[in-house]
Amino acid sequence: MTLSFSQTINGKPNYFIEKIWEGLFTGQPITSAQYLDYANKYLSKFGKEWDGVDLERCWHEPVNPKIHTIRKDVHNRWVAGRDIHFVINPRSPNYFQFAPVFKCVSVQAIKIRYSKTEITVLVDNKMISGPSVQQLAINDGFDSMNDFFAYFNKDFTGKIIHWTDLTY
Repeated sequence: MTLSFSQTINGKPNYFIEKIWEGLFTGQPITSAQYLDYANKYLSKFGKEWDGVDLERCWHEPVNPKIHTIRKDVHNRWVAGRDIHFVINPRSPNYFQFAPVFKCVSVQAIKIRYSKTEITVLVDNKMISGPSVQQLAINDGFDSMNDFFAYFNKDFTGKIIHWTDLTY
């Protein structure tokens, strides 16, 4: 199934293509040659390097890998074993698959609930807090927990789609 990714969140570049590749290098049997193949295909199609590439940032700041994604799944389509096609610009002439197809390793239910006094995050109906929420946000490609909650800024129910062995 297609997993499409935007290249900006909350009005700023999210570097998801680079972060996903970083995660693939650390968690999947992937080679530099495969990376270069996809990067060159992107360059041929768009006439530039990956959208969001900020070489100055990449050279001076570590890039945290994006090793899962959080999505609504009202029709319960995401299950372990399903193919993941990593794409940008879905349903457009600029459609582009930026990484090889990998299997979904696992899925976990996630709920984010807002009350007047706190935000509660439940993964598989277990509350996580503090450092675990921070790690969840970073692993999902956000730069901080604040950015994560700026995006998930109201009650949310969905799934964490994993392409690595990590679970919460």
